[in-house]
Amino acid sequence: MPILALALSFTGCEHITEVEDISDKIVVGLAPQNNTIVTDRDVVFTWDTVEDAENYKLQIATPNFANAAQIVTDSTMAVTSFTKTLSSGNYEWRVRAENSGYVTAYSSYEFILSESPPKDISNETIAITAPANNATFSTTDTINFSWETLEDADKYVFQIATPDFDNPTEVIEDEIITETSFSKSNMTEGSYQWRVKAKNAGYETEYTVQSFTIQ
Repeated sequence: MPILALALSFTGCEHITEVEDISDKIVVGLAPQNNTIVTDRDVVFTWDTVEDAENYKLQIATPNFANAAQIVTDSTMAVTSFTKTLSSGNYEWRVRAENSGYVTAYSSYEFILSESPPKDISNETIAITAPANNATFSTTDTINFSWETLEDADKYVFQIATPDFDNPTEVIEDEIITETSFSKSNMTEGSYQWRVKAKNAGYETEYTVQSFTIQ
């Protein structure tokens, strides 16, 4: 084969086999959706196809990836569904698309596997243990916020705002945590409110609100 023809042949092959960049694409999870309750132990995970993807990497952790006690699945597959038998508990699953040159970001979803429906906690009240309402602190203090555990709650929403939640100029903290305490330091002088509420898969309490001052 003439040299020119051979060069053109190689150029054509490179063009045909060029890998599509999928790194900006998003994998859309179909089920289980975020913050849903699953009652069947045989959980079916499904997601949308991503064009030009060759495989999908699926991971499942309990209770979540930030505080994983166990990674129950870490698999790569060409299909867009996967079935896993799980025990009752809190889970987070995530999936990304891959080809021979690129990967997408993970799309993550949390769910609860419960063989019984969650208890209605909407009429319960969070009991604050510290600090006392209207307490005063200095700018060098570390403030330890704490409250009693609420039975049948899975998580808590903790927030701090200044000067209050009715007319906030800034929401300083807005966290979802499983613990019943939170510490904050290096705060500037001013008036503040903090609040906390409990949640489970189906219900949530009202916020319990208290005030404090930094001077």
